[in-house]
Amino acid sequence: MDLALGPNAGTVVEAAPRLRERFGLDPLAAERLVAIGGSYAFGLRIDGVDGGELASELVADGGHARRSGDLRLIEIGDYAVVPDALLDAGVSGLGAFDALGPGLAVLAISDRARASLLGRSERLLDEPTYRAAVQCLGDVVAARIIPDQHLVSTDLGVDLVAVGVRREGEVVCAIGGTPERADEVQAGFERALSPGARDPITREPIERSVASARVESAPYDGVETVRAEITLTPAEQRGYVFGVLSRATVVGWINGVSRTYTRG
Repeated sequence: MDLALGPNAGTVVEAAPRLRERFGLDPLAAERLVAIGGSYAFGLRIDGVDGGELASELVADGGHARRSGDLRLIEIGDYAVVPDALLDAGVSGLGAFDALGPGLAVLAISDRARASLLGRSERLLDEPTYRAAVQCLGDVVAARIIPDQHLVSTDLGVDLVAVGVRREGEVVCAIGGTPERADEVQAGFERALSPGARDPITREPIERSVASARVESAPYDGVETVRAEITLTPAEQRGYVFGVLSRATVVGWINGVSRTYTRG
């Protein structure tokens, strides 16, 4: 789960036992977890938890609070500062700008990130590339969507990379770019996920993790979309695609980099 949410937000999940004990806030009992950011999380929204005790602690520690309906919007420190109460619990990066109340906790790095998680800024779904990413992912239980330059600080010729875990199988999507680039990415995915291929980063045989893959390419509302639907081997843990994203294996797939080995 922490790989799905990204650095910073992942520490909130890892700190769940201490957060539950100290503030009655359990991220593992959440109805939904949503993180925003780039190569690391700028903020995390936790639905279905009570943020009241944490709010009281942050105010007692000097946080400035104002009411917004049932929520207390709290600022405690400058951009990216982690308040002592959260730092002591093992949280990294988040907590300077928060929204806490019954049924909701938002921990953010900035006021802008907090506003985004509260739905008070421009909607990403108003952008065609993000709508295409959601369409490509389909019905997932966990997903991550990242602009391509946030993966390795270079232009991959696409706009977004999205990965998700479904109830059955996993999916990797490359969104945007030209039709010619989509053809190249499709060929790269097919080559990288074929029997005999190796992970371009770990050099492990792909077939140790991937039992089968189906790759297809088609535009969605004018946005080029390449999708790889993956079935894992029994030996591979769910969430494989989040590792593919975090270690930049997917960059090699997009760029058509694939090592091979001879099966004996």
